[in-house]
Amino acid sequence: MEEKSTTKKTKVIGTQEYLNTTTGELEEMQIIRMEDKDFDFEKIWLGQILAAIDEISNQKMRLLTHLLKIREKSNNAVIRTIRELQKETGVSKETICRTLMILEKNKIIRRKTGVIFISPDVIFKGSYHNRMRIVFEYQKIGKEQQEENIINFPTADQETGDILGVENQAA
Repeated sequence: MEEKSTTKKTKVIGTQEYLNTTTGELEEMQIIRMEDKDFDFEKIWLGQILAAIDEISNQKMRLLTHLLKIREKSNNAVIRTIRELQKETGVSKETICRTLMILEKNKIIRRKTGVIFISPDVIFKGSYHNRMRIVFEYQKIGKEQQEENIINFPTADQETGDILGVENQAA
């Protein structure tokens, strides 16, 4: 079993002069900062996942679990097409599209052409500073989507109920 650890990191920030109240002399001191650091922990925040769980069936849960397993740990990205996800999970194309819509609606993922980004507020592996970098990148994607007024949800044809845009997303 892989051992997880937390360590203290000491960082020298610089020097500063302080007045010694006993002698009245100015003395130069090193300024250090001690920080707790996480190493190689994988953190999951279940709140957002549990909020979406009512809308997720077994097939949808299989897809979510698969996404969490195959994501790039360095940036929480999954680079897969709909067809690749279908082959890897055995879940239908329609179920994949509906699941991605639910996950997006519940702010568990964001999508950009060909890439699914899993929120670092849901799962992340690495240090606090790396997580903050990914949080920033994730928020930037959200702002870009808002600015461009992009909606990635596939829509259903009102008459037939067929999901529109599935082929475009899978390409």
